[in-house]
Amino acid sequence: MNFLFRTSTIAAIPIAAIFLAAPAHAATLRATSALGQAAQPGDVIALAVLPAAGERIIGIGMNAFDTQGVKFFAQSDGSARAFVGFPFDRSGKSATLYARVQIEKNGQSREQTLSARLSATARYYPTQRISMNSGTASTMSKTSALRAEKLLVQSAMKNSPGAPLWSGAWLVPTGGRATSTYGRRRYVNGKWWGQHNGADIKALTGAPVRASNAGRVVLSEYLPTLRGNCIVVDHGNNVFSLYLHLSKRLVSAGDNVSRGQLIGKVGATGFVTGPHLHWEMRVGWEPVDPFKIVRYGLRF
Repeated sequence: MNFLFRTSTIAAIPIAAIFLAAPAHAATLRATSALGQAAQPGDVIALAVLPAAGERIIGIGMNAFDTQGVKFFAQSDGSARAFVGFPFDRSGKSATLYARVQIEKNGQSREQTLSARLSATARYYPTQRISMNSGTASTMSKTSALRAEKLLVQSAMKNSPGAPLWSGAWLVPTGGRATSTYGRRRYVNGKWWGQHNGADIKALTGAPVRASNAGRVVLSEYLPTLRGNCIVVDHGNNVFSLYLHLSKRLVSAGDNVSRGQLIGKVGATGFVTGPHLHWEMRVGWEPVDPFKIVRYGLRF
């Protein structure tokens, strides 16, 4: 990949196998919880590359946790900022993150390798065991269909704008009782299914589903294998919300939505045992805890 600077996005550069010594007065890398509290698996991590006086950031190459090629966005103060998801299956131990940065100063460019230590604590997830009839549970064996559906959703989550589209506090999208929290370890008919990517909220079919915050709809489709009626909203800065198993979709791809706008209705489409909303928040493709975002907000 070539070095490239764009108005809103600082393009990735290759990750070096050998880390370079950072000169005096070098740029710095900062990694903190974007939720304003001690970091845990499932959190959003805020990354910042801060140039030294007189420097300009040209390119950044960074892999963090399970995210390859972290997307950084240029800021008006000359820094570059990014959000990254802290995967739920990590131990929660503190981690050192590295970024390879190309800097321009006085018409000359050079590379630096920066590091930041992220302090983190462990997190416990409960186990849930679900019983389904054999016909419904057969979805688990449809690997090709599940992969095709996943790739379709991923393809809609590629070109998030560099400025936040959201504003203010985040909302839980429907009323009801949370029946399965983020990260819960799941078994279906005694077989391992994985950890829960979002939160399930039990509600009656037809109950209103509202946008958690302002953004642009990038997917609104019926996906029969797993997700059923599905809506994906891009909130900018590579942050997305997903709404699954809807009985009705009331918005289309390309629509701009406001915080709290009615976008769909609760249903039982796709791989379900009954009517509920499956609600996800993701940074890129990494799922993060949606209830924590509602509670603490997001900040660089």
